[in-house]
Amino acid sequence: MNYFLEFSLAFILTVSMLFPFLTFMRKIKVGQHIRPEGPNMHNYKEGTPTMAGAIFIPMAVIATLIFDRSYPMLILAISTMGFWAVGLADGLIQTLLHRAKGLTGLQKLSFQILIALIAYIFIQRINPHLYTFIPFTGIEWNLGYLYPVLSIIFVAGMSNASNLTDGLDGLAGGTYLISSIGLLVFSIIKGLPLTMTLALMGGVLAFLFYNVKPAKIFMGDIGSLALGGYVGIVGMLYGYELWMILLFPIFVIEALSVTMQVTSFKLFKKRIFKMSPIHHHFELSGYSELQVTIGFWISQAIFTFIMVGGILWILR
Repeated sequence: MNYFLEFSLAFILTVSMLFPFLTFMRKIKVGQHIRPEGPNMHNYKEGTPTMAGAIFIPMAVIATLIFDRSYPMLILAISTMGFWAVGLADGLIQTLLHRAKGLTGLQKLSFQILIALIAYIFIQRINPHLYTFIPFTGIEWNLGYLYPVLSIIFVAGMSNASNLTDGLDGLAGGTYLISSIGLLVFSIIKGLPLTMTLALMGGVLAFLFYNVKPAKIFMGDIGSLALGGYVGIVGMLYGYELWMILLFPIFVIEALSVTMQVTSFKLFKKRIFKMSPIHHHFELSGYSELQVTIGFWISQAIFTFIMVGGILWILR
């Protein structure tokens, strides 16, 4: 019963708080600044209110801590709010200084690594481990002292991957919500705490009411960095980093597309995609924003169905 209440409370809090926040942002005329290097078809979004993550992330955390204040949940909540704070700083710089870019990439990455490092230190106090589980095998892959380095990079990478996915109306929120269904089933099977996963699902669902095309408000880095950071910390907490990659493949594909594009251009002066992240490649290939978003949602739903089916089949 509590699980339903956690989801519902986060949903209700977010729905009730987002509308006045949206009205306030419109009143003070603070909105998104579109990057000039982005697709021209997005210019009409200039000035659309942003930073919805300032509402749905804290509301989900509040709902979480009302029902569960265990040590693991405190680590998850505080870490998520750490990534939220990085996004807040980035968003405030953009909106108050009227810039398309906030923190530099290096500044953002440095803060993400710092948060992941602090989380790792506290995680090792309650679940000391130097391994990650190999999916579908139950094998603990002991990485020794290489583990903390790779795990911290993984957390920062998932935070950035979620951020890169947040480029179209409803894309990041819908993808996260669908992926979280897989995470929910996985958590039930593995006996992981469900509280914050459900609360974030409720918050993101409420946000999508305002974000599906045409978006009335954007998530902003304050939301996307926190969502990806949460996924990363869940993986780090239990040694399930590789599982998180399989449960949230669209995020990973988006990040890989950027890495491939940048690497190819620097080494060979050639672009693999028309534009990265890869969702912009499909836009420039003639697909509408709505078609790309729905296509990615369907792809993630297929991935999630396969993952859930695989998990249940192994345990049959």
